[in-house]
Amino acid sequence: MKLNKNDINVFLTLWIKNDPELWAELRHIEIKILIDRIINEYSFIELAGKYDTTEKNTRIIFRRILDKIDRFISKEVAMHLKMISSKLEYKPQKPFEVFEICLN
Repeated sequence: MKLNKNDINVFLTLWIKNDPELWAELRHIEIKILIDRIINEYSFIELAGKYDTTEKNTRIIFRRILDKIDRFISKEVAMHLKMISSKLEYKPQKPFEVFEICLN
């Protein structure tokens, strides 16, 4: 079964915007950065421009966001968010067009 990236984005957006544990641990700006990086697939340079900071600071902030998720929400979720972010780094031309899910 193949899922469109937009379907996954809807799911991730709903999770991020409606998870009370996540909102309890992250500030509003951190939520916005998480959405921009993971869902909107912004590069760190684009994030730096949007939030008027440097690329280095943006990387540090994003790493801290993932560390908070790792400590307070779920290690598995943080690991998968790190993997998505890494894939965005190595394939900056919108790497997630379609997801393929194998059903057993």
